Amino acid sequence: MLLPLLAEFKRRRVFRALIAYGIAAFAVLQVSEPVLHALHLPEWTLTFMVVSLGAGFPIVILLAWAFDVSPSGIERTAPIRPDRRAGLEGVRLGLILVGVGLLAAAPGITWHFLVRRGAQVPLERASASRTASLAVLPFVNMSREKEDEYFSDGITEEVINALANVEGLHVVSRTSAFAFKGRNVSVRTIGEELAVASVLEGSVRREGSAVRITAQLINAADGYHLWSQTYDRELRNVFVVEDELARSIVHALRPRLVKASSQLVRQATASIEAHDLYLRGRHFWNKRTEQGLTRAVEAFQHALDLDPSYALAHVGLADSKSILIEYGTARPADVLPEAKAHAQKALELDRELGEAHASLGLISTYEFDWEKAEQEYRRAIELRPAYASAHQWYALVLINLGRFADARTEAERARQLDPVSLIINNMVGLVSLENREYPRAIEEFTRTLELDPGFPPTLRALRAAYFLSGKYGDALAQHDKLSEMGPEQLIMRARILLASGDRAAAVELLRHLEDRSPTKPVSSTALAGIYVSLGDKEQALALLERAYAERDFRLRGLKTDPDWDPVRTDPRFQRLLRQVNLE
Repeated sequence: MLLPLLAEFKRRRVFRALIAYGIAAFAVLQVSEPVLHALHLPEWTLTFMVVSLGAGFPIVILLAWAFDVSPSGIERTAPIRPDRRAGLEGVRLGLILVGVGLLAAAPGITWHFLVRRGAQVPLERASASRTASLAVLPFVNMSREKEDEYFSDGITEEVINALANVEGLHVVSRTSAFAFKGRNVSVRTIGEELAVASVLEGSVRREGSAVRITAQLINAADGYHLWSQTYDRELRNVFVVEDELARSIVHALRPRLVKASSQLVRQATASIEAHDLYLRGRHFWNKRTEQGLTRAVEAFQHALDLDPSYALAHVGLADSKSILIEYGTARPADVLPEAKAHAQKALELDRELGEAHASLGLISTYEFDWEKAEQEYRRAIELRPAYASAHQWYALVLINLGRFADARTEAERARQLDPVSLIINNMVGLVSLENREYPRAIEEFTRTLELDPGFPPTLRALRAAYFLSGKYGDALAQHDKLSEMGPEQLIMRARILLASGDRAAAVELLRHLEDRSPTKPVSSTALAGIYVSLGDKEQALALLERAYAERDFRLRGLKTDPDWDPVRTDPRFQRLLRQVNLE
């Protein structure tokens, strides 16, 4: 029976039809797979195509058996010769043809479901732990104007923020990603240092009213390009481009994480000029210098002049004014009411804006309203879990409240999000310092200085750790590394000299300080510290009470700072603790 059947298959050109159909089906699958991914269609779409094409094999055999193509068109195939008819008729013939068709389809279907899908399973499992981690490097400014760098940096930051909101995708924060700006470092090294599996790099070119954004996604382990795209758009559509870019990245890494209808980047303002000013403001804010913050205030204010409904610009203005208090440039009473008004306005415009809740949390710490601060930070983190600054600022509140285990959790989470941020690594060390774990604090501050040996906050913190652990020589050595020698730094040097037994040098230094006319007022809290070292508790307490009248933010450390141990049991100090809501 088999030989007559094979002969009849050959006569009716069934094998030729099967081969032609198989080649065509394979070509269709090869073309369709990248198209389906580009259209963000679900995975089952490709499976459906494979099964459908596989089901076509029996149909092809039936059609090839029944019909023939000749120069005159499609004709019914000549009937089976009588000597071959036995065993090839009726139901038995139909079953044979269908069976042969399924046998022909089996290799392709088996390859898709066992070989191809089997190879994807470990890849998908690995992606759950590795592939869904990403660092977005600063986009290169390709515009003619070098000053447009703030624009390319701003686009990068907005893409980072959009991707960070995708649940299941770990995105390194801006500070750590920008630490590699301008450095000739391999993608593999970046992946290892930031503990990410993928790196996104690109460029931005702005010409008049048009913008071109080019981006490419790279596997950090082997440098393989996973995806690339170029977007040419009008500037007025920049938010649309950012959304397209973010969605493409998510789909390339984890297709199941993005829905076809989801929007990752919302249009924050309809004004191109206001958006440009906002990006300038962020550029100056990220410098974290007194001059930078002052210029950030100006840029955010101009953005709001053009679009008063720009919620993120309200947040930027609130944060910039608040942080200026830390630099001694602004008094809390002068800036906090306006800062709070802008943060509240941002929430009126967008109740789900996590950054605005974090702003209110920051402002509440200057008002010594710890319950409100904690409430706002928790809400900010709920809305934006990947907002590293919210975790960092919340950690400081927890330090001030003496909840060191919780503070370490938040500080470590901030560092996980922004691993090479100097100020966040410094916060991790501050948890140990305030918890009086001085060897651990020294170790953590030393590691931070390996990232930047001249970072002033960590130089000051390491000096404090040496001072409090009785290593006065090391404390003086750290002090001498500071480039800024303002009144408060001279006070700290005098305290170290006093503790080391050189009272004459300390008194001379203080006399020199009194003769100076500082451009900024000396903190009453800092002055109280020197009087504690001198043993003059009455004057120290009087200065602390004056600091409270001035709402000196440094009073937030009253509960945990070892500096105040000599006066901690005094009723006036206990009253101060209650006044700042730390008791």
